[in-house]
Amino acid sequence: MLRLRDGMQSFMRTFTGKAGMATGQHQVQTLSEEKKMKCILFGGSGDVGGAVARALIKSDVCSELTMLGRRAVPSMEHEAKVRQVVVDTSSADFEKVVTERAQGHDIAISCIGIGSGTAWMSEEQMLEVEVHMLGKFARGCKAAGIETFELLTAVGVTEASANSRIKGLRVMGKKLQTVLDVGFEKLAVFKPGMILGNSHTPKWVTVLTSVIPDSFGWGNIHQEEVARAFVAHLQNKVELQTEPVVSYGNQEMKILLQEQGAEKLA
Repeated sequence: MLRLRDGMQSFMRTFTGKAGMATGQHQVQTLSEEKKMKCILFGGSGDVGGAVARALIKSDVCSELTMLGRRAVPSMEHEAKVRQVVVDTSSADFEKVVTERAQGHDIAISCIGIGSGTAWMSEEQMLEVEVHMLGKFARGCKAAGIETFELLTAVGVTEASANSRIKGLRVMGKKLQTVLDVGFEKLAVFKPGMILGNSHTPKWVTVLTSVIPDSFGWGNIHQEEVARAFVAHLQNKVELQTEPVVSYGNQEMKILLQEQGAEKLA
């Protein structure tokens, strides 16, 4: 019996890399240790985009971060992982510039958005930023050979939203459809509800939404949680993704972070 027990322990160490560890757990750990990714981020000067940039810098999964935008972010000037590229996003050759700058990268991430300014903008103005500019970025990344894309949208946004009677939801639906049309092999869509810690979120609203369960999607989530979910997907899920599109609402993002925390403790 002693020899049998020792033999089984030896087999488990060989098969999983650690006695008693589940195969799936070992698979996630191996992927997170071995896969280092070069990421290109569009919209890193915003609240959520800045949080995503900080989370990527802290993570082991991101080996290099290119931040593409209309202006440099002062807080990122001395970060060793970061390369800031200032571009004219309104230029006719913006898509071509993206293709050139995205060469050699593994992951493209968009956190571009208007924020609280949507109430004062026409639909055409919103489309220029949320759809046309984003489309150029996405297509440029695809042309550069990138097949994995992470997209920030909002709760309730689906392909059908493009036909909504509500201006903001209609624009966001077209935003999602634009990226879907590019045809990335792997797309992760993040749909947060009310974002805490964000300069565009009225505090009085978060008091009301604090009682909404995560399963409804419209409740509160901190922007640091959203940012860490972007990273957790790259670290633990993207290599195992078999569907072309996966979506994360509040509940899914928090579960993703809980799973990551449990793996670190294991």
